[in-house]
Amino acid sequence: MYVLSTVGSSTASMIIIDIAIIVLAGLVMGRLAEKVKIPDVTGYLIAGLLLGPISGLFGHRIISEDSLHAYGIISNIALGFIAFQVGNELWLGKLRKTGIKIAIITIIQAVATVLAVIAILLAFGVSLPVTLVLGAIAAATAPAPIMILVKKYRTKGELTDTILPVVGLDDAVGVIIFGILLSISVSIAGNTGEALTAWEMIKHPILELGYSVLIGVFVGVAAGLALKTITNNHERQAKNLNVVIIAIFIATGLSMYFNASPILTPMIAGAVVTNLINKECYRTEEHTIVQFIPPLMILFFTMAGAELNFEVVAAAGIVGLGYILGRLIGKIFGSMLGCKLTKSSPIVSKYLGLSLLPQSGVAIGLAAAAWIAFDGVDNEMGAIIKNVTLAAVLCFELVGPILVKMAFKRAGEITVEV
Repeated sequence: MYVLSTVGSSTASMIIIDIAIIVLAGLVMGRLAEKVKIPDVTGYLIAGLLLGPISGLFGHRIISEDSLHAYGIISNIALGFIAFQVGNELWLGKLRKTGIKIAIITIIQAVATVLAVIAILLAFGVSLPVTLVLGAIAAATAPAPIMILVKKYRTKGELTDTILPVVGLDDAVGVIIFGILLSISVSIAGNTGEALTAWEMIKHPILELGYSVLIGVFVGVAAGLALKTITNNHERQAKNLNVVIIAIFIATGLSMYFNASPILTPMIAGAVVTNLINKECYRTEEHTIVQFIPPLMILFFTMAGAELNFEVVAAAGIVGLGYILGRLIGKIFGSMLGCKLTKSSPIVSKYLGLSLLPQSGVAIGLAAAAWIAFDGVDNEMGAIIKNVTLAAVLCFELVGPILVKMAFKRAGEITVEV
């Protein structure tokens, strides 16, 4: 009654119908994709394209852009669950042996990607401010398609053990690099003539990272202690689900309120939880999440596909091609370099870069932040950054999951073939 009284019965009914259509279309296309040996994640994205931009070519989008914008909270919640799961994999007992190695690989591949994109875009004659920001955005990797494939195919092995913590740390490194390069870029574009201090360059990313850690640790400790009090085996799964949902909602909501990272905050909460509870409790918690989130994942990826716009591909032009090429080179060869320096196995060295190519929500969020930062300074630069990022996301969202599955398959780590 509350929803009906506040938004109107017709509006409420359309929201429910839209969500049903999105889930149904994603489910059908996901299963069709699996029939032709393509990851279901790619099928969800194709379903979104059919509901949004493709249907729009014929005069009317099945799911309007305004509706998708209104349903943005669903994406935030889904990202919260994905990030929490990534955090669950960061068990210190496992990371003690590989922690330094993971940090080195993550930093080297991220920096290599930034430098590769910057070098290629400068060679293409793109302005320095735009080049610096796009280079920083290129470092971001989407954990969602990687995580869903790991769970779906129950991948096990060195590549899986490496990619999960790398993806978790990658966004932290990317956010810091982005904050520094964005500050420098806006200063150059604005022609203020004022030299940036070191604090001005790192203030925003440091504050964002600090808030993310504080909120994530607080929520994680509270959730971990709550899970440890659950002793009734008969009701354990239901109570685990209640605690996890509350923790993810609080972590995601507080991160948005305090302008912290909506990826890092629930990820840190998940990491704290997994290091507080025992193995039996962890297995129950993991099983609970896996059973609960499939509809959210379908919604998230199908909506992501529906939000894409073919017009931005043409607007991106040669800059978009340079960005995609630079990111491919940076991720693949940067990962190889990091693995070589840390003496990782040949399998990890060969396939890690391919597995880090998916890009979506985080990159779009960084592009939006850049677009806002350039508002009033140089609107054209902000538009270029936004269009190039969206065009690249269209490419990496469709192709990325296929490459990730191929990497896991060739590494021999898929234990369940669907």
